[in-house]
Amino acid sequence: MIFDAKFLFPATLKFSGHSIFITVFQFLFLESVIAISFDDTTNSAGISSDHHSTYIITGQAWGDFDNDGHEDLYLTDNDGPNTLYRNLGDGTFQVSSLTAQVALTSATSGGATFVDFDNDGDQDLLVLNHGVDSFFENTGTSFTDITAGSGIVQPGEGESAAWGDFNQDGYLDFYVANWYYTDPGDPLSQDIFYLNNGNGTFTDISYLLDIDRMMWPAFAVTFLDYDNDGDLDIFVVNDKLWGNLLWRNDGAGCDLWCFTDVSMATGAHHPVQGMGIAIADIDLDGDFDFFMSSEWEQALLRSEIAQGSDSFTDISDAAGVNFDAIGWGPVFVDFDNDGWEDLYLATQQADAARANRLYWNNGNGTFFDWSGPSGASLTGPTIGVAYADYDQDGRIDLVMGNQHDSYYLFRNTSSAGNWLSIKLEGRAGINRDAVGTLAVLELSDGRVLRRLSHIGSSIGSDHQSALHFGMGGATPVELTLTWPDGTEEVFDTLPINQQIEFLFPLSETIFKTSFE
Repeated sequence: MIFDAKFLFPATLKFSGHSIFITVFQFLFLESVIAISFDDTTNSAGISSDHHSTYIITGQAWGDFDNDGHEDLYLTDNDGPNTLYRNLGDGTFQVSSLTAQVALTSATSGGATFVDFDNDGDQDLLVLNHGVDSFFENTGTSFTDITAGSGIVQPGEGESAAWGDFNQDGYLDFYVANWYYTDPGDPLSQDIFYLNNGNGTFTDISYLLDIDRMMWPAFAVTFLDYDNDGDLDIFVVNDKLWGNLLWRNDGAGCDLWCFTDVSMATGAHHPVQGMGIAIADIDLDGDFDFFMSSEWEQALLRSEIAQGSDSFTDISDAAGVNFDAIGWGPVFVDFDNDGWEDLYLATQQADAARANRLYWNNGNGTFFDWSGPSGASLTGPTIGVAYADYDQDGRIDLVMGNQHDSYYLFRNTSSAGNWLSIKLEGRAGINRDAVGTLAVLELSDGRVLRRLSHIGSSIGSDHQSALHFGMGGATPVELTLTWPDGTEEVFDTLPINQQIEFLFPLSETIFKTSFE
């Protein structure tokens, strides 16, 4: 059921930090319709990681490092050992026997991502540091520090990283967002863009972009195809009103590859105290919209690509998500599987009125604040948020990092609709993680849902690799996969409430019966 909350609640009452008037009957009706709920399972699941702060970042990364089909978890500490948790598959975790290999006890660690950089079928680990970043190769039975000799040498204040095969050579490249504001000209402040050479090494190709602009204080980065032209562009969120950076991928040339800064021309520049980034097609119009967290304002930019305009429109106020708080990690997730992606926002405040927000997507371009009733309005200072269906029940869960405090695991217990999870694997010239693959799912009620396979977004975070589709009461009609090389495959026989694995290029599917 889709409805506009403003027609139900024309009067006002203090509720969940917002002013809304509702009767008891209306509240019960609303609760039964939205039904998004979470339980704090930190202790019962076996997560016990403190965070000691020396700079503003928490690192939370989901990834299946042991290839057992369950999302494992890596958590960083600025001033203490990082921890690798193994998902036991029964809703609980234990500290991995390999954790000492990736603990980095002598480093000051920030964000992290899992990635199969060498296409060998297992998840390697990039850890950002205040200093030179660290890179670990997964050998299948252990992690080996291969930073020395890898070409990863530039020090910085590591916040976030994102991976994408910008030149479609089958190997994932990556961009590191570094924040350092004491002196914008200091080398510590420069973002780094690395080319994957395909031989275990990387080359700094920052010169392809604009090193002056890469000195701006960046907190977050993501690869996406914002203009629907089939290649990956780069979006960087900057702090201190410097403005954001959108580099359009224009293909080969320009001393290797051509990128054009279209930040100002498109309106993506939009200066804020930028902290985090989340991308989704919130209105199902066929393009990806941007949400940027900030201090005392949040920014939701609606893409007009589907309307024929290479531009973005600020709809923060109209959509109801311009929250008066210090925002950090945002994620778009369909928490109740109704087919519309909801918004979760981490906030820094320690008071309940400005605790973390959960906004339910009304399905009409607006959102409703369902923070308090959701059970997920954790009080900050929360910096990072990462999502995964860690217990494989078809509902997306959250891990959150509170600065100079602890990490928290919240299990999604919502009364949810139908769903479908898509796991992708590339071969034959496609990166093994299949990053950059566009999945478009047509539903029986006429809606068309879009997801883009990616690694790295929000801030300091890495989410599950599987693409999750909620469907409400609808069923899937047709799934179109457009792989990074442009190959398009269409599937019209699809299950519900299961995960499917697609292997490129054989159009082969594997149904995962372990999901319920």
